[in-house]
Amino acid sequence: MSNSFLSIKVLGSSKFRIDMVDGVTKTHFLSICYAALTTIGLLTFISFATTYVLVANLGYAKEFDEAGRYIGQLGRAVGDLQVVSEIALLLIFLPVGLIADKIGRSQVYAFGMLTMGLSYVLYPLATGITELTVYRIVYAVGMGAATGMLGTVTADYPQDRTRGKMIGLTGIMNALGIIFVTLVFARLPETFKSMGYDDITSGKFAMMIVAGMCFITAIVVAFGLKKGTPTEEQKKIPYSEQIKAGLAEGKNLRILLAYFAAFVARSDLVILGAFLVAWGTISGMESGLELPEATSKARLLFVASISAALVASPFIGYLMDKGDRIICVSICMAMAAAGYGSMMFVENPLESKFLSLFMLLGVGQQCAFFAATTLLGQEAPKIKRGAVVGVFNLSGALGILICSYIGGRIFDAIDPSAPFVFMGICNIIVSMFAIYVFRKEKNAEQVPIGNTD
Repeated sequence: MSNSFLSIKVLGSSKFRIDMVDGVTKTHFLSICYAALTTIGLLTFISFATTYVLVANLGYAKEFDEAGRYIGQLGRAVGDLQVVSEIALLLIFLPVGLIADKIGRSQVYAFGMLTMGLSYVLYPLATGITELTVYRIVYAVGMGAATGMLGTVTADYPQDRTRGKMIGLTGIMNALGIIFVTLVFARLPETFKSMGYDDITSGKFAMMIVAGMCFITAIVVAFGLKKGTPTEEQKKIPYSEQIKAGLAEGKNLRILLAYFAAFVARSDLVILGAFLVAWGTISGMESGLELPEATSKARLLFVASISAALVASPFIGYLMDKGDRIICVSICMAMAAAGYGSMMFVENPLESKFLSLFMLLGVGQQCAFFAATTLLGQEAPKIKRGAVVGVFNLSGALGILICSYIGGRIFDAIDPSAPFVFMGICNIIVSMFAIYVFRKEKNAEQVPIGNTD
């Protein structure tokens, strides 16, 4: 066996050394780090782009009553576009993986970034909701290919003994990319507006710049990532058989809890991204702000949430490693319930006095995500890990579909805070189910062996 593998000392410390598999060069490593920094950040810009185009181009959220309160259908449009996007993702993930195994990761990754960039070019050209839906599907295809390859390459490159450090590094790059894109690119419409352009033109210029960044990332991954396909042949199990096997494993209460946690945790993240910007934008417009300025202020809510989640991540990980995983799931889901439920007390999300609640929201969302994935990693049996992960992902996708659909409608019918409160209720239900699982297992342990009474 060759010992000529690349070893990267992150921050110059051997404690944070990442060992690569044979054939991975420093160029390959730096390329995937750059891709991790830009890919997730650029795809989250869709939240800002969607709200902006719906309002500026299509006239949503411009309906206010005599008291100046929003009475439009922006929430429904945002939710339905998210549902369409998720359906497209479900259809694209499997073929993307199969194609990547045939032609290589870098080509599929580059295609994904090019397609995502194309969607940002097309987005501000939409003249109706049907046209915008088509462009959102284009975006979903690109997003599915790009994120699928980001996860695949991150798994391909490191040796097993340092895989956790590699995932941690790319996770940090993801979060930094989100913060950068939110702070810099999300304020571009306001910048162009101050230069004298109208709302539609300002949004168009901003999205063209984001599209250009997508194209640059496409070039980096096309030429910077390792060429070819994995040399190890892997046995392919039909997806339908994986789902059946994964559902059968749901008889284990711990795995069933992981499925429920995935349903809620994946939805938490999407609700945060899809509706937070829309809520902040509407509140800004209710206060008399122009659309670009309202969108720019709304981005700060997103930054506060993501930044708080980033800072809290090490502490959440420590909690998950030190305590009983079932109890940790209950605590984490309760934290998420507190964050999302606290939104019922927010009158105007743009007021600084509520900033701490949005930070709690971000921490809660991260808690839910960590709880779900950590429990899955512990409980999924090695021989059926692929099947369990498949149902875990399917549960998350169903959660996004259902919660986005409901969230969009209660956003308009009740209040923009309603989708968040709804997710708070979902989180507390999972937290209580975790307590039930813990108590049931404790009671089972106390029953004497051989007791037939």
